[in-house]
Amino acid sequence: MANERILRELGRLREGGQIAELVSNGRDFVIYRSVPTDGARFGLPEATDVIVPVPAGYPASPIDLAGLPVGSPLIGRTRGSQNNQGICQAAGMNWQFASYHPHNNGGGPPWNQMVHGFDTYFDHLISWLERLQ
Repeated sequence: MANERILRELGRLREGGQIAELVSNGRDFVIYRSVPTDGARFGLPEATDVIVPVPAGYPASPIDLAGLPVGSPLIGRTRGSQNNQGICQAAGMNWQFASYHPHNNGGGPPWNQMVHGFDTYFDHLISWLERLQ
């Protein structure tokens, strides 16, 4: 049932021109493709792929964390990426998670499963990648 909801949320993103996919390697993740960044200002990539784990108990459990490809020059420039939250492999790549928690005192509203989802989390990712340090 959660995967059906996630696929609907990703469909709304696709309608708006954003590609995101649900992938699994024993655990489910959403990978957002070519998310815009503020990288040009620093001579860094202007877009990147981002991975987000699907939390156990979703949608009752809030979406949390975000990861970048291992070796990305954006690691260390995004809020929370100085605090490595682990590495995973999905979709043939290695990803490093950052301590990014927008719905848990991280600048976003408290999680509301009736309002928030992987489609609205995309807005947080854009904001995260637009505030490079």
